[in-house]
Amino acid sequence: MARRLWLDTNVIIRIITGDPKELAQEAEEMIRKVEMGELVLRLSALVVAECCWVLESFYEAHPSDIADVLLKFTNAIGVETDEKSVVQQSLHDFSTKKVDFVDAYIAAHAKANPPEDVVTWDKHYKRLDIRHDRPGNW
Repeated sequence: MARRLWLDTNVIIRIITGDPKELAQEAEEMIRKVEMGELVLRLSALVVAECCWVLESFYEAHPSDIADVLLKFTNAIGVETDEKSVVQQSLHDFSTKKVDFVDAYIAAHAKANPPEDVVTWDKHYKRLDIRHDRPGNW
């Protein structure tokens, strides 16, 4: 039976960027164990959010490129993603609707776990097609 391990952001960033090389090589050795069925990697929505932030802010990657690589990662054999459909919808909205991953996640999570109403001052929730309003209007 394969051992299950929770992934931290820094490991995924090394896998995606190859930077720095020695850490990326170590992560790739682990990926080979995943491919052989020895390990299963667990991925939380919080780690995906942090990956989006690091890749966008530090590596200056475009949201569509970030979403593409993380969608592939969430679909990889040997990777179990918590709330997979919510995370994948969030990545799609992050890349196409010009919103932060966390806001996209809040909207996708609310849609999957009613009630769908979101309390916020952010007007960009209109792009996420979810009912929202400021605190004073509820």
